[in-house]
Amino acid sequence: MHDMLRWDNETELRLQEVQNTLPDNARQLLCQWQQQHVSFSRMYLLLALAEARWVDHHGPLIGHGTFNGGPIMKASTLLYPPYQNLALLHMAHYVLGLIRHPNYGPYLMGEHLKTQESLEEIQHQFIPDLETGEMPLLSENRAAELATLAGIHARWLMIRAALRQYPENEHRLLIVQRALEFLDDTNGWHYAEAFFRAAIQYLGHRPDVHFTKQVLAAWLGTRAPLWQGTIDAKEVEKLRQDLVRCEFGQEPQKIITAISQNINGSTLLEAISLTASTLMFLSGFDAHAVTGIHCVIDLLRDQRCPIDIRHLAWPLVLSSSRTRRQKAKRTDWIVDDPVTHVMQQGITSSSRVISRDDIIKSLYTDRTGLEAASYTRQYLQTGGDPTQLTRVFIETALTTEEPFDALHNVKMLWGLLNETLHCRSPAHWIHLSAGARVIAQSITASPTTTSILQQWDKLNACIKE
Repeated sequence: MHDMLRWDNETELRLQEVQNTLPDNARQLLCQWQQQHVSFSRMYLLLALAEARWVDHHGPLIGHGTFNGGPIMKASTLLYPPYQNLALLHMAHYVLGLIRHPNYGPYLMGEHLKTQESLEEIQHQFIPDLETGEMPLLSENRAAELATLAGIHARWLMIRAALRQYPENEHRLLIVQRALEFLDDTNGWHYAEAFFRAAIQYLGHRPDVHFTKQVLAAWLGTRAPLWQGTIDAKEVEKLRQDLVRCEFGQEPQKIITAISQNINGSTLLEAISLTASTLMFLSGFDAHAVTGIHCVIDLLRDQRCPIDIRHLAWPLVLSSSRTRRQKAKRTDWIVDDPVTHVMQQGITSSSRVISRDDIIKSLYTDRTGLEAASYTRQYLQTGGDPTQLTRVFIETALTTEEPFDALHNVKMLWGLLNETLHCRSPAHWIHLSAGARVIAQSITASPTTTSILQQWDKLNACIKE
């Protein structure tokens, strides 16, 4: 009845190559593309299009790995070329596995059905009907129409829809925001329909906005903090401690109170960023502890972001499902706040200078990650380069983890580096110290990891031919 959603002949040829490639042959596909001078951004875009075409994104078990392609591409700019190949190999292996996984298919994205509505009508009804959960196909078709009729100008409507569902699951914002950034980074807006539809498939499945509605009921208007003024270090630490220690659900009111007291945006955002990394450090949670929060922080820093979105993003930023899960066990870790301890102790001199090699070695010798975290703190406090440290963390993740963990951890590390570079607090070290814990706990030896490293050697050799 309906034809498959198609693109230009060159794209269709490349997608057929993806479909015909097994995960264990990923390096052959990537070698062929590189020998044909396909750019890195184009390769990431092709993998994303393959996922949108052949992976069902209705929940709860979904595959949205390549909607993280943007952060992986950006993080790859820190890497030497062989490791850029390895990052791309992980992404290819992940996607090729997803399109053959019984959780996600068989599925084929067909042409959408036109809704016979004007753009204004679609914009008016899009979020209310999406949030009922009763019109998933209509919502997907409307998303396709938004991509066709509005394109890049539909960005903020899509963000509004996603942010409202953020407390239910931060992936609901992540899948939309990172997809939009990915289209920017790859000049891929011609393909926006596939990305919009895949994202709305997820948002249309069992949406839950009751928490958001409660926050909006207590936070009327469109107020947001002003950015003028310097960062107040004492206020940052006071807010950080309050936000770390409070029970889940109290964070919105604490943030609203801070805004009402005219605390400036830079001070408040620094406290929120430090809170997120402190929680991940203390709880021992995985990369998901911060990756959703980084999405909201990116929105708050985006000067283009409309005031109504920022008004909602501020109180919601620490209200994600992963924050809830971390704080459910807060009695286990709340007394061990490392930032408070270090602030009280001050920087202690040491006869030993910590190097990046010391940190990397400790990842393997202490799998709790506490030693690596401590070394990371000392390294950064004594002037170590956070960018170079992040690079070796990423290299470690790519060479010791399976694709799912490697890709999520690379995305996490890119976000933690950004927060470190933005941070003006003496506690700036907590971001990458928390990341070090996650990397140490993620190292694994598995047949999949071994296979990918073998493919990597062959891929590098093939490209040099």
